[in-house]
Amino acid sequence: MAHQRQVPRPRLRDATRFVLVGALAAVLTLGAGPARAASGGHVSTIDAATHRMTVTDHGRTVMTFAVGFGKSGFSTPSGTFHVLGKDAVITMTSCSANITCDPGNPEYYVLTVHWAVRLTSAGVFVHAAPWDRVIGRTDTSHGCIHLNTADAHRFYDFSRPGDTVIVKNTGSLADHRSGP
Repeated sequence: MAHQRQVPRPRLRDATRFVLVGALAAVLTLGAGPARAASGGHVSTIDAATHRMTVTDHGRTVMTFAVGFGKSGFSTPSGTFHVLGKDAVITMTSCSANITCDPGNPEYYVLTVHWAVRLTSAGVFVHAAPWDRVIGRTDTSHGCIHLNTADAHRFYDFSRPGDTVIVKNTGSLADHRSGP
């Protein structure tokens, strides 16, 4: 009979300590350094002060666009977001955005929107807004970020779930009702 060498098993306490140390290291790493996309280097910065969006891939600028933001009373929230999903075509309504369900209200809308990239579960999207003729100059949305159709299509094609999107200088940090 051959003699087998027994490998000592780690004690449960040692295994737990290893997991906890690893988890702590992961938490500390998440807050360190510049923003990095969860999906491999895509980071977009959208600045309300300049009405510009800069899209980078591993630190290299690959696209820049003029953008529009939320009008008075419907501010786009500032913060760091991650792409939650994408819709090539989506119907957006003021009712689903908790703005108004009254067709007589001037804020009422029902819109078919193309190239929508979702940033929040509350309904903040980056999307095409062909009806918005003042993108880059005046803010007209109900909280979403407007792009012209060609730019929205390019951003939609480039974006992946988990990508980092930094929105800054909007003057609003609250996650509130929003829409196109």
